[in-house]
Amino acid sequence: MAHSKKLQFILNKLYELNPDKIHLKLDRVQRLINDLGNPHKKLKNVITVTGTNGKGGIAFYLKEILQSHGYTVSLFQSPYLYNFLTRFLINGKPLDEEKFINLVIEVDKVNNNQDITFFEYITCIAFKIFAEANCDFNIMETGLGGKYDSTNVDYQDLQAQVLTPISLDHKDFLGDTLKEITHNKCGIIKDNTHVIIAKQTNEVLGYIDEELRRKKIKKYIFSEDFNVNEENNRMIFQDDEGLLDLDMPTMKGSFQIQNAAVAVKTLKSFGLKLNNQKISEGIKNTQIEGRIQHITKGKLLSFIHEDTNTLIIDGGHNEQAGRSLAEYLEKIKGKRSIYLVFSMLTSKDLKAYLSNFSSLVTEIKCFKLKDNFYETRDIIDQAKKLGIHANPNNSATEAIAQLAIQDPNAIIVVCGSLYSAGKVLEQNI
Repeated sequence: MAHSKKLQFILNKLYELNPDKIHLKLDRVQRLINDLGNPHKKLKNVITVTGTNGKGGIAFYLKEILQSHGYTVSLFQSPYLYNFLTRFLINGKPLDEEKFINLVIEVDKVNNNQDITFFEYITCIAFKIFAEANCDFNIMETGLGGKYDSTNVDYQDLQAQVLTPISLDHKDFLGDTLKEITHNKCGIIKDNTHVIIAKQTNEVLGYIDEELRRKKIKKYIFSEDFNVNEENNRMIFQDDEGLLDLDMPTMKGSFQIQNAAVAVKTLKSFGLKLNNQKISEGIKNTQIEGRIQHITKGKLLSFIHEDTNTLIIDGGHNEQAGRSLAEYLEKIKGKRSIYLVFSMLTSKDLKAYLSNFSSLVTEIKCFKLKDNFYETRDIIDQAKKLGIHANPNNSATEAIAQLAIQDPNAIIVVCGSLYSAGKVLEQNI
């Protein structure tokens, strides 16, 4: 959705807060929350969600399962697709525009032109509005890393901390190796809490163990302390307390049952009483736009043959996300051809992402969304090295329309960037 002129003006001013080079540290956010009266300390039952992939999914499963049990829930998520105010969800509803603008004015006066980054600023707004909302649970999704992320503060009522799958991403900020990135992600983990560790590679698990062995925590590791399987189209969750027979997630991708299982174990870890039927209700209700999303209604359908084409939007942008998407597409492909409508930020690893699709896709239609995105010639060159035919386009919708004419039975997948996914989904409203 297009923001109002007033909101867009405010957002443009906030984006200007970022210096050319962001130095990740916590002193700025700690100063500002202290000057605001430490609203983060008023948050009840805080759950932090940190990692590389699956953060949004796990955070939303937590939210929906809690809401299905009658609890009120605040969720701070990062980033957003097309409505900035969805970063701040209170019982599933985005923050009111006027309320946000008034908060910006209030926080701006308190900050008094001192150094602060955009994400630190909006995190402080989240603390302030969530403290006022006084929800039963508060879910905080990190933006970047963990150790120096602005959500890494001294909560008074921290219940659980989730580590989602960790892989190479944001290397310019977090380090060039998995060890460095894991060190940064684990930097948010506090003593005296429950830590739920999602499915990881053996290498990453080893690094996590190194980072957390001196912490006074209770760890729950996927496939060691809890597990999940699909049996007869049912989700079977298992831990040391027994089995839970649950409905399957509505969201697409085999990894979704793992995300849902992590959410269930997180809530069980601190003794929350859960009802099987309400867990299933929460899992089925969990829907996030831009995550292997099938377009079944909206304006985008006018660009394709609705009865025979399949249009999917996915905002994943790293190697692991590409692998998950490719595995899903392989399952649904049948005898149909798959085409990618692709763009990617230059800060992402183009080769690592596209290598997942080298033997899967028929063609890539690529476009450059903004200045900080790869040139189409660079995408075409990389695709050629991987044996994939690629052509340039002016926009995603142009590419979608061309592919639908070219192949009325095509599976068309917009992918490579959460930003481009958001732009395309905005045109579906």
